[in-house]
Amino acid sequence: MEKKDVVKRLNRVYYGMMGGAVVAAALMYYLIMKEAVRPIDPMSSAGQAIQGAIILLAMVCIPAGLFWFKRVCRKIRATEDENARMEAYWKAGRWRIVAVSFSMLTGIAGYYLLGGYQSMIWIAAIAAIAWYFTKPTERKIELELLPDDDSY
Repeated sequence: MEKKDVVKRLNRVYYGMMGGAVVAAALMYYLIMKEAVRPIDPMSSAGQAIQGAIILLAMVCIPAGLFWFKRVCRKIRATEDENARMEAYWKAGRWRIVAVSFSMLTGIAGYYLLGGYQSMIWIAAIAAIAWYFTKPTERKIELELLPDDDSY
């Protein structure tokens, strides 16, 4: 597998997460407008529990996804076979994108579920910024798979 193939496959996942965010927003808006789901008061105990869960999810998934990927890249660098290296990068890159951007989906859903509570949009925005840093490019693959310089 070549780098450009890996980039194409990872771009599908990358933009798929944005598509998922749009679907989550449209679905929640539709459910709220059709009164299939009633908005929850953000200051109620249920609203605070939802806020806490979404914030905790963002605080865990975003740094954990980025840190885990960095650690996996160290192992991938040691792989001699280029095809095996690219296949391992594809698998790890896919999980990094999903882990980092999942909070974007939950933040958007939480925004609508809590009746337009602005803090949830901020969580989604933070996740979107982190999602941007997972954008796959050929140059990024090269840089992430460069050997560590442990000479100093």
